[in-house]
Amino acid sequence: MSQASKSSSEAKWLPNVGDLLFVGVVHLLLFMRPNYLYSDGSTGWHIVSGLHILKTGLIPHSDIMSYTFAGKPWVAYEWLSDYFMACLVKVGGLSMLAAVWAISLASLVLLLYQRMRSFGCHFAPAMFFSIIGLIASASHWLVRPHLFTFFGVFLFYTKLEDFYRGKLSARALYLWLLPCMVIWVNTHPAFLLAYAISALYFCLTACGAVFGRRTEGRPVLVLAVLLLALILVSFVNPYGVTLYHYIADYLKGTAILAVTDEFKIPDFKHSIHAVFLEILFGSILVGAYLRGRLTATTTAMVLAFGHLALNAVRNISLFAIVALPALGSLFGSAIFSPAKDSWLGRIYDRICSTTAEFNKQEALSHYHILPLVYSLIILIGAGFGWFVKSDFDSEVQPSTTLQYISEHKLSRAKGFNLDNWGGLLRYKLDQPVFIDDRADFYGADFYNRYGLICETRSGWRPVFDQYNFDWVLFPKDSTLVQELKKDPSWREACQDQAAVLLVRTSLFK
Repeated sequence: MSQASKSSSEAKWLPNVGDLLFVGVVHLLLFMRPNYLYSDGSTGWHIVSGLHILKTGLIPHSDIMSYTFAGKPWVAYEWLSDYFMACLVKVGGLSMLAAVWAISLASLVLLLYQRMRSFGCHFAPAMFFSIIGLIASASHWLVRPHLFTFFGVFLFYTKLEDFYRGKLSARALYLWLLPCMVIWVNTHPAFLLAYAISALYFCLTACGAVFGRRTEGRPVLVLAVLLLALILVSFVNPYGVTLYHYIADYLKGTAILAVTDEFKIPDFKHSIHAVFLEILFGSILVGAYLRGRLTATTTAMVLAFGHLALNAVRNISLFAIVALPALGSLFGSAIFSPAKDSWLGRIYDRICSTTAEFNKQEALSHYHILPLVYSLIILIGAGFGWFVKSDFDSEVQPSTTLQYISEHKLSRAKGFNLDNWGGLLRYKLDQPVFIDDRADFYGADFYNRYGLICETRSGWRPVFDQYNFDWVLFPKDSTLVQELKKDPSWREACQDQAAVLLVRTSLFK
């Protein structure tokens, strides 16, 4: 074996920059910010739903979360992800669940990095864009079912793009995307994006065939069959066509969605995630300006998901998943050649020349042993409760106040809670709640009554008194807490970093 071959063989086993990013993401989420993944209370009701399936062997068809709508028909369209989450909790508690989610998110970062490198993108800009992308999307890094949508968008985008470029056969395309669709349709309602992405590729491929840009018509037929097959396999779900009716009703609830934080437009003045979203947009513009080229399909994907990101914070993560491969294509060595007499060209040329050998060797690393070994250690540690300790974030979620409710056996059907904390209460206290954040389930009328009380708008008190609550669990700085503290019939029983528990004075006697 020649020295060059031996060196190449050894390089395959060495960690690359993507592997280091993987370790960094897992370390950040499990050790530096161990409760960050549990910043959202809705994780609780997902676990409850999964535990219900584990216990009964039945997928819920009616409400099991609230006392206000107990027994009302409910489509648990994320049942499979709920079941998966509950299984992990049974194996190793919340720490195991957090470990698997952290490893999954880190794996996505690694996949995006490798995708950029596959276009010949130098490791330095690939690393830079990976970091920018993960910071931009980190606001939605939570233990929730939308993780499956992250991977769904990545798989549909990359596999369809490879097929469009002639790098993937029709058979391989079907073998990748049809099983993915079966999983996606049972884990998150955003599986509708599968249709949108596939239809985009179908339309652009068809246009290319009609206007002579692509001489073969077979890809058009392949994509048409794919769309039909995706529709058919989507009915491999426990609710059938009812699933579509339920999602349609949810999307009609624009008034509720408008006041939900994750559906609001990015705040470019105060949010670091929005700032890094701007950097992603700027990087794409720079790459396009410096004689970079994108396929028509990638350009359309960037525009479509860029529009989604500008309309809702929750979509920034999806845009990053689309933008990073596009940036890898723009800054790939085969097509990215900025004029060397420009300042940017001279800087880029100097980086490339001084790191040429490392860049060459780093590109040979394919086995990713470091992420595999690190993941195994993390999962073992989480399973045995050794060094992975994750739980709901006490800075933004109630903690000791929940203990008070449990220890004093406050009435399960007499409490009023913040909607986002409903899932946490349902999981931690194992009792139905007034409301949780399933906005699609409760409906606009009920949410309006809830909002009236929360914001103590004109006429709130008669609505509040109508329910005859015994206790209220709400954020410390909320107007509702301030108003009730003025009322001698209510007394503060307990508080923690996030919440104040108010109880009727009569219950202290």
